[in-house]
Amino acid sequence: MVIGLIGIFAALIFLIIMVMKGWPLLIVGALSALIVCVFNGMDMVSGYLTTYMSGVGGFLTGQIPIFLWGAVFGELYGSSGAATSISRWISRILRGKKEHLSPLITILIVFLAGILLSYGGVSAIVLMFVMTPLTLELCREADIPRYMVPGMILGCIATSALAMPGSPQIQNVVPISYLGTSSMAAAVPGFIAGILILVLNIIYLNYAAKKEMKAGNRFMDVEGQVLHTDDEKLPNPILSLIPMVIVFVLFNAVKLDVNFSLMIGIIAAFVIFARYLGGFGGVMKSLGNAASNTCIVSCGAAAVAGFGTVVAATNAFGELSGKLAGINGSPLLIGMLALMVMTLIGGSGPAGLASGLPMFQPVMAQMGVSMSAFHRIASFAATTFDTLPTNAGFIASTEIAKVEAGKSYKYVGVCTVLNTTIGTIVLTLILMAFSGLA
Repeated sequence: MVIGLIGIFAALIFLIIMVMKGWPLLIVGALSALIVCVFNGMDMVSGYLTTYMSGVGGFLTGQIPIFLWGAVFGELYGSSGAATSISRWISRILRGKKEHLSPLITILIVFLAGILLSYGGVSAIVLMFVMTPLTLELCREADIPRYMVPGMILGCIATSALAMPGSPQIQNVVPISYLGTSSMAAAVPGFIAGILILVLNIIYLNYAAKKEMKAGNRFMDVEGQVLHTDDEKLPNPILSLIPMVIVFVLFNAVKLDVNFSLMIGIIAAFVIFARYLGGFGGVMKSLGNAASNTCIVSCGAAAVAGFGTVVAATNAFGELSGKLAGINGSPLLIGMLALMVMTLIGGSGPAGLASGLPMFQPVMAQMGVSMSAFHRIASFAATTFDTLPTNAGFIASTEIAKVEAGKSYKYVGVCTVLNTTIGTIVLTLILMAFSGLA
């Protein structure tokens, strides 16, 4: 078991280092899986062609629809300018009569826009493409260093926005099919923990921004990067909210499948944003971009899921899972630890949920755990180690913002690993103390 676990963590470290160096996830994921096979005495041919590829294929089969329709929905908001319009509307409200933005107001604008767009149905990975240009504009005005941009964005959309009740994002959607729960499972504890994480992130980012600016670090323009101009014609921000409201209501109130909720939202977006999409050519370009982004992101996430599938097939992991399930203590605490470990080893939140929920659902049910409580804990636990440097959203944000991954990750790590872990622990303690809230 020890050698097997060493191989698993060595492969995970290799995965992180290679991705930080810019290697493609499809290649690094396969190589990491082979490292696991070697250390665990597995046949490399069947380990790669059967176990690894079944994990890749299973992830794509289950998750590519929400990646696709979320990407289309987000692309329409991005290409039409609707996302920028909403964000600037929020900016005007919070700015008031102030001529210049303070770091705190800048962070609040980014967080409010991120939560609104996330709950409106725009997928988190697509939001990286939508939110980064806006955040760069705001940071330039407030003179916050460019390398803080990924942390500001992910501190919102890769934490509470993924896991809080009612969210149409993948971390909140996946448990529904495995546990038979609803999107609003354990609502009160979920909102308490989600707000706690957001508050911690805002306090930390505000402190970090002021510290950076006091040290003389300022926003630096990058040659050739064009941001939105103030006189750009944009859709009405109030009308721009309509497709988001439609998606939210259909998914949470009508209980329509998230993919079909997004499809109807897309139709509404086409109608409302038609004049801002650049005609037939513009629409085709938007659809092409969405399809391309879907392929790149979903295949990268699937490669990490395939790695997690190989890990899950090892005897070392089976023994580790057995030890986790056999821990004496609160079943909810065991469930939290189990999903955090699955997210860490699987390399992403969706991969951790896809491999962890089928494995631990029977164990939790046997222990008498409320599936609603397990749903919310699993959703939050899947955000703790989801944003390691291998995270597709982090990679995308550094590329779009044109910053060094190594210089940016400190802010991402505190917001999306440390603070999400604190929030997940608080959530679990609340559900342990007040089981009726599930």
